[in-house]
Amino acid sequence: MTVRTAYFGGLNSRFEPAEADDVFGVVRYPKDFVERLTDRNIPAVAPPADLLEAFKTVENAADRNGDPNPSAIAWDSVRYEPRYLAHLEQPGPSLVVDELRDRARERDVWLVCWEKDARWCHRRLLANAIVADLEDVDVVHHPDPSTIPLEEPDESPEASLADFAGAGGA
Repeated sequence: MTVRTAYFGGLNSRFEPAEADDVFGVVRYPKDFVERLTDRNIPAVAPPADLLEAFKTVENAADRNGDPNPSAIAWDSVRYEPRYLAHLEQPGPSLVVDELRDRARERDVWLVCWEKDARWCHRRLLANAIVADLEDVDVVHHPDPSTIPLEEPDESPEASLADFAGAGGA
């Protein structure tokens, strides 16, 4: 058996679940089409609203700042991983993880959300939590994160103090 992760944009266009697979949305704020693409959405294992808001705030600021990987900066800045894992240990989410673990023993399970890159997505952590105590159950991310290039910083030369002085800054 396999626990697979994917993003909504790639589901059914690039990555096709089998008919027997369980496909679950794991998002806090689903759009109408989520119901058509999944068997159901499970907000209990989505990131808590405060964590999601903090992540998006930092990610947007890093993007406006021109940082090459805003998601990585946000992930580290808000301590996403330990906070999300603590969320999964709460009574409601832990029951859902147990149920997903039971399903993963019997069939392939898909976890689907908005983020394309599983490196900066809760579904990677959720998949690992589901399979933690299971033998012979693999995790496969669609797309494979190793195939997604990280943006490189701009190669433009750094400004020098002389540049500022010449522009009236000194």
